[in-house]
Amino acid sequence: MKLPFFGRQPAAVPETSTRVEPVVAQRSYRAAYSHRLAKGFTTMGAKTPREETAREIRGLVGHSRHAAHNFDHARAYEMLVRRHVIGQNGIRLQMRITDPDGRPDKLANEKIEAGWKKWGRKGSPSICGRLSFWGIECQIATAIAREGGAFVRLHRGRKGGPFGLRLEPILFDLLDLDLTQPMAGGGYIESGIEFDEDGRPLAFHIWETSPGSSHMGTRHRRRIPAADMVQILIPEEIGQSLGIPRSATALRLMNMADAFQKAGMEAAHFGAAAMLFFKRNADSSVLSGTDDTADDGGPPIDRIEAGTILNLPPGVEPVRPDSHYPDAAVEPFMRNMNASTAAGLGVSRETLTGDLTGANFSSLRAGKGEERDEWRMLQRAFFESFHDVVFQAWLETALLTQAIGLPIEKIDKFDAAEWRPRGWPSVNPKDDATAAEKDLALGLRSRREIAAERGRDIEEVDKEIAEDKERAERLKLNLGSSPPKPPGPAPNQEDSDP
Repeated sequence: MKLPFFGRQPAAVPETSTRVEPVVAQRSYRAAYSHRLAKGFTTMGAKTPREETAREIRGLVGHSRHAAHNFDHARAYEMLVRRHVIGQNGIRLQMRITDPDGRPDKLANEKIEAGWKKWGRKGSPSICGRLSFWGIECQIATAIAREGGAFVRLHRGRKGGPFGLRLEPILFDLLDLDLTQPMAGGGYIESGIEFDEDGRPLAFHIWETSPGSSHMGTRHRRRIPAADMVQILIPEEIGQSLGIPRSATALRLMNMADAFQKAGMEAAHFGAAAMLFFKRNADSSVLSGTDDTADDGGPPIDRIEAGTILNLPPGVEPVRPDSHYPDAAVEPFMRNMNASTAAGLGVSRETLTGDLTGANFSSLRAGKGEERDEWRMLQRAFFESFHDVVFQAWLETALLTQAIGLPIEKIDKFDAAEWRPRGWPSVNPKDDATAAEKDLALGLRSRREIAAERGRDIEEVDKEIAEDKERAERLKLNLGSSPPKPPGPAPNQEDSDP
């Protein structure tokens, strides 16, 4: 009996799913989205720079201090900041007081400049009596490089001394960074700094002792009015209340470069130590310090002196480790790392490392120009946030105490200070002097501007020139205004007229 034929059912076709790619608008920013190859940021719950600084300032300052104490490039950068922002003569005062007719008030200018110089001597401006004003400038420059800013307290009255004012640099650790709370009337306290509703600083909440000063007993916090405190801050971001270390982006690279150099030094040390290993078979005897006729109970050989000849047992062969460090690839690698570090610090690689390999006149001139512009910006931020504030407080107290012999009624007239930071010698002095001479002849520049570029005061320059001329006339010296002509051959008698 035949079974009825049943036709085979067609196989079911599996359903296929097509992945739909998200539609990205043509005008969108791909850099706004995190990616496997470009990550490290988030698009959700982004913090403002002010919030990020308040949250991470302790780690940044701690890392920066560690780098300054242990890494050569971090230490070198702090020296560069002190050298180029402050210099050996500091940022000098130059008064520009004028009478109603526009003429300079020479007497008032000289008295205030002389009083400022006297007050700035060692022992006078600092509350501790151990610093000069130049020393305080150097400490603040170090704090700017290492911590991103500085705090200086103004002491008036009984502690102010003969001029009525003394300064006290405040450690960053003394600021109560954990104190953040709202205040009545719309004000608030953020990271120990009290602000009004408009964001103006009202006071600073400072601990009297640092956290590590256990010998001082219980710590107490004081509220210092903003009129008695100077905050030196480099303006970089909108709404910032605290600065960040200048080396913030270079810190991790310096840390890794230091670890790489340490590992490289150890590898080079092992390679130069000419070590020797003994390789033996499993059935060979133990290499010992005894002769070949003795048993293998002697101590293993771990040191070989020069000129030593050993009779190795069978199955034992010497193997010398081959260390290829340092090799030729290390130098360009370290040069690139140093260039990245220098870029994060705002200086050239040649300046940071002192390595002039491959540098030429054109590259040095271009690099020095950009670098000096950055130093000038730091100089201006420095004396705008520190020198101007301190001078106004000093002028008031000096007039009240009659330390400079001028009337307090004319304080608005006397508030005419200008600051002369250090300058730099020209990379190409001959060509630059020729260009300055032509600009001066064409009326495009003044002698005052040319002198200011070199960190000089034109009045001081003119005074020194007058003193030199007076001294030369008194001593009957012939200084000459042009170099003597080189001796030439004697004129030919045949070419001379009879």
